[in-house]
Amino acid sequence: MKVLQWSMTIPNNKEQAFIKWFDEFAGPTLEGFGAKKHELHKVEDKQIIGRQTLEKNRFIERVYFEDSFNLPDYFTNVKNNSEAHKLSQSYEEIFGATDIELRILVSP
Repeated sequence: MKVLQWSMTIPNNKEQAFIKWFDEFAGPTLEGFGAKKHELHKVEDKQIIGRQTLEKNRFIERVYFEDSFNLPDYFTNVKNNSEAHKLSQSYEEIFGATDIELRILVSP
């Protein structure tokens, strides 16, 4: 499995709208580009156990693909598709996402 993992900070006043948008629009759109599964998590901001990383307003988004999936083509296809490209810009333009990090995870 290949996984694209974004982490980002979403302003507190936009969190609920962001979660709803991801569930209703962004996630289903990703499926149209070959994603097998998509998920969104909020990082816990209260201490539960030692050595825990605490972050306020931080979200983790993971999008899963088959091992054979061509990730460079995915990014090219998103850029060339006006709806998908607009969706990718929504994170910052509509929801004020900052400190965006992308990791590409692969099964060992």
